[in-house]
Amino acid sequence: MEKPSDNGPSKKAAPEDLAQFKQVHAFDHDKDDAAFKRTLEQLREGDVLAYRLGKWEARKEIFTGKLNKLAYRLYKYGHLAIVVRDPEDMSKLRIFSSESFKGPNMREGLETLRTHSFDVYRLNKWERVDQARLNEFVQVAMKKAGRWYGYDFSGMFGLWNSNLKPAKPEEVGHDYICSTIVLTALHYSGVELDAPKRAGLFDLVTPAQVVNSKGRYIAPPNVTIDIELAQQGDCGKEAKKSC
Repeated sequence: MEKPSDNGPSKKAAPEDLAQFKQVHAFDHDKDDAAFKRTLEQLREGDVLAYRLGKWEARKEIFTGKLNKLAYRLYKYGHLAIVVRDPEDMSKLRIFSSESFKGPNMREGLETLRTHSFDVYRLNKWERVDQARLNEFVQVAMKKAGRWYGYDFSGMFGLWNSNLKPAKPEEVGHDYICSTIVLTALHYSGVELDAPKRAGLFDLVTPAQVVNSKGRYIAPPNVTIDIELAQQGDCGKEAKKSC
């Protein structure tokens, strides 16, 4: 179920254009502060964070009413996020993801990872990614969905996904789940992954499906990037009302 497409973009990639993830680190929340500090020091822009939870721990969380932990019982990873630049201070990193009743957001700093267990995946040729377009996608996605309905509940059940292959800001969808927001952010930035199987229709894309994907690096479309939006941003960390 969590296997990427067997006939995805990677099948058409020249050897020099082949994209793939490598797990570069793992952290368990029961480790000490020194271990967590070492983990933070290794994180880079573009690292994909795959959150995991032991089955018994997940069951305990579900029994206490935290139904959003159900995914941890069903799949290898229950949540996915990507490390991005803070638009208010490009020297800092934040966590970009999509969550139920929050939608696409960048509310969490790296320090919030302390209470989570997660694996870190990194693309083999990050220099091929258009970082300006990644920054732009983050801002556009938050502008379009800074409210609870920004979460793709239909995508959560695999019924229908928002546009997974936008080329321009106006083509970015209004709602995504955690796995499709990462998948789409990378596509917008020049990385086509094998994860989707049916072009988004009746296609549940799981976190493991994304990080287990190969793909290909492509040249982003020849469109004008809003440099001010990409580098500075006008949508703050707390998803301001104006967004």
